[in-house]
Amino acid sequence: MSTLSRVSNTMPTSLSCIDLTVTGALDAATVLGIRQESAKAATDGPILVLLDVAAVTTVGASGVVGLLEVLHLLRARGGDLRLFGSSAALEITRLQAHLGQVTRIYGTREEAVDGGLGPGRARHLAPGFRWHRLFPRRRRTLGWS
Repeated sequence: MSTLSRVSNTMPTSLSCIDLTVTGALDAATVLGIRQESAKAATDGPILVLLDVAAVTTVGASGVVGLLEVLHLLRARGGDLRLFGSSAALEITRLQAHLGQVTRIYGTREEAVDGGLGPGRARHLAPGFRWHRLFPRRRRTLGWS
């Protein structure tokens, strides 16, 4: 049994934001709750959804796919979904499903709010990120066989 709870917002950001906490399983039912809360909050404009995943114990495939759908929904409206907290279950899934190429899991809420760009912090690229995929080089042939 998993629970989703709303947390009071204590830190200002350039986007309005809501805090959600997932406890237990991250599955289709939980993601449905995240999607509903996110869509309701995004009706007034772009929103930053901060999702605390520290208490996630299991992750289903439907949970991963559902998070990607929520992420797409929010980004299409000018917002974002940022996960934070240390969950072994989600960390293992992130590596297996290559979620690191789409989003990253921040260590703390503060890092999630500022996107890892706070004073003195360098932003790290997602594991497996390859610049050449964004900027492919042309291969030149010199006419040699």
